Amino acid sequence: MSRIFITGATGYIGGDVLFALTQACPASNISALVRSQTRASQLTNKFPSVTTVIGDLDSTAKITSEASEADVVLHLASSNHLPSATAIAQGLTESKRQKPVWIQISGASLLSGPDITANAYGEPRSQEFNDLQGISEIRNIITSSPKRAVDNLLLSLSARNPHVRTAIIYGPLIYGQGRGPVNQRSIQLPDLAKSTIQHGHGLQVGRGLSCWSNIHVSDIAQLVVKLTQEASNSRNASLWNENGIYFAENGKMPFGEISQRVASFAAEQGFIKDPTVKSINADTADKLTAHGAVLWGTNAKYTAARARELLGWKPQGPSLEEEIPRAVREEASQFNSKL
Repeated sequence: MSRIFITGATGYIGGDVLFALTQACPASNISALVRSQTRASQLTNKFPSVTTVIGDLDSTAKITSEASEADVVLHLASSNHLPSATAIAQGLTESKRQKPVWIQISGASLLSGPDITANAYGEPRSQEFNDLQGISEIRNIITSSPKRAVDNLLLSLSARNPHVRTAIIYGPLIYGQGRGPVNQRSIQLPDLAKSTIQHGHGLQVGRGLSCWSNIHVSDIAQLVVKLTQEASNSRNASLWNENGIYFAENGKMPFGEISQRVASFAAEQGFIKDPTVKSINADTADKLTAHGAVLWGTNAKYTAARARELLGWKPQGPSLEEEIPRAVREEASQFNSKL
């Protein structure tokens, strides 16, 4: 029976991963870090087999202890909280488990640097990355990015501790209703729909020509499950450490097109009167949602070849186009309930 330690289990991605894990790996011993007894109760009400550990990301002693006893650590709560990541690294370094695995969620804004540097929000960029054929290029971006301290910690860990295996998953625009017990809402699409309804018309950053790849939350959860299962089934070196860099996508759509689809559906349903999409600048986007200029106005296009070819991963969730009506209805419902 494998032991799994998960952070972020009440969050959007973490909650969906926990749902998928309990379905796919029912015999596993899963422990989850949660902030409070209230959160613990919410979690165990839905997942009674999961053991809760009360603490937060600064509870480094608890995190180190849990990591040292785990076959697999899923750090899904944060991609930039270095103390918790360092605590995991220490626990895995001290671990007596055979070849423990650390799977980390990170973000595709890793690839948005050129747009941010050039202040080119809403502009297109032709560059598209491939995590199988172009992994060295991606690795170079990570290692040359000081802000990616957590990612760099994972990439360097096996050099110091050869028994530890790591994998980083870079999530793109993630959409869909989560299946976890608490937060079931993503950010990019729902916040765009929310802002559209609040303003009464569509919104796009600049010319709306920037583009991110996208994936349904259930498909990124399934990728985490596949890697978790490989932790016990395989010693394939091509899956881990310097090779353990994974993208997850099921297509891509420019933000201007997303904005138009959101506005058109909202107008059809009578949520807004004007289906026109109007341009906003980066500062305005940042006021509408945290890091809005980056999340709606930069480029992060890639092909998820590694998981497809090496793990047999196949996205099966609804497309972004199919998800937009549900997301708009949900945000309209929330907006109307607050009137």
